[in-house]
Order: sequence, then structure tokens, then C-alpha cells
Amino acid sequence: MPTIVPVIAFALLTLPVQQDHKPAAKPLQCMSGPIQRSFGGTEWLTYGCDDRRTLIVVSAPDNPATPFVFTITKTDRGLRISGEGNGDQRSTATAFEDLKKLSEEVFDQMLREAETRP
Repeated sequence: MPTIVPVIAFALLTLPVQQDHKPAAKPLQCMSGPIQRSFGGTEWLTYGCDDRRTLIVVSAPDNPATPFVFTITKTDRGLRISGEGNGDQRSTATAFEDLKKLSEEVFDQMLREAETRP
């Protein structure tokens, strides 16, 4: 029995692995803009992405939230907002509250405006 286990283990290791051969997703390019906006009483720089469904909102240099970035994506269920960074938490929290109030119409307007400033 002890010699069977290594043989089975070797057989399992040499089996071909089934993999999906889907092409890698194209990296998101967010080069349109920036447009300057105020969220939570602080200044933010907003960039449009080439998927035309995503905005990147970056804390401006003098913003106490620096460094921090929000990603806003338009989905079938509305706008999805995520953020990351380690700037001042109060500044990011108040900006997040403002961003949650964005309508899809304002989002689309910001995206169009960013596209005019490549």
C-alpha cells in the first residue's frame, strides 16, 4: 500500500489541467481629464476611463485626504463607489457621502466633461 500512494500522487500531478483560454481583459485606461470638483468640502481631480463607465476621483495635492482615490463605476444597478488610501479619514468620509449622492446624469456629465480634456 505505501508504494501505491506515491504512484497515485504522481499520476494526479501529471494530469493535464483544464484552463479557460479567455483573452486577458484590456487594462483600464483613465487618462481623460482631470476636471476639478469639490466633494466633502475638499478638492478632487476626476479622470474619465476608456470604458466610458468609470471615473477615478483622486485627492488634489492640498487635500487633507491625500493620498486617496475613489473609483466610481456605472453598473446595471446604479453607481458603485469604492475607495482606498490613507489620508485623513474625516475628509474621505465626507467626500464619500457627497459621492453617494451623485446621480447617473451627473456622473455621465462628468465623464463627458473629462473626455473633453485629454
